[in-house]
Amino acid sequence: MHRRPASAAALAALTAAVVAAPTAVAATTGDTAHRKAEVTDVREVLNRRSTQVQLYKGEDQVSVTVPANGRWAGSMWIPWVGNNAEMGKSITVSWGGTTRYWVFQDYWNTQNQVRYSTTNSYQSSLPVPGSSTGGGRKSLIVQSDGSLYLQAAA
Repeated sequence: MHRRPASAAALAALTAAVVAAPTAVAATTGDTAHRKAEVTDVREVLNRRSTQVQLYKGEDQVSVTVPANGRWAGSMWIPWVGNNAEMGKSITVSWGGTTRYWVFQDYWNTQNQVRYSTTNSYQSSLPVPGSSTGGGRKSLIVQSDGSLYLQAAA
């Protein structure tokens, strides 16, 4: 089968459509968060509890144990989650054999909000108290009462 070459006008129109596609999709869906999202990087975890705390990042299956009244230092990016089906990517915070929190960065929030859930539910999540917007390096603190707090890391 012989194909006729495309006209210059048809090629120009096709090229313009391909180049404009990402902008058109973002404008249609309102989804610009993925292009502007800031990474939130946990650089340390301070455990102020009298028992050890475990963190597990579901996105890449990384586990960290922080000793009682201890500190972990490293780098752990908080995963972006945009719905309940993605909650498995979250960082879980556990002690005593029970998962207490699912921590994630809200994919749809333009302020790069870090949120937590106590029920593994995206819809019922709340902002982590402290410096939980804007991305960047953070310290995650597990308070002696078991609550979470984020602060800018030095």
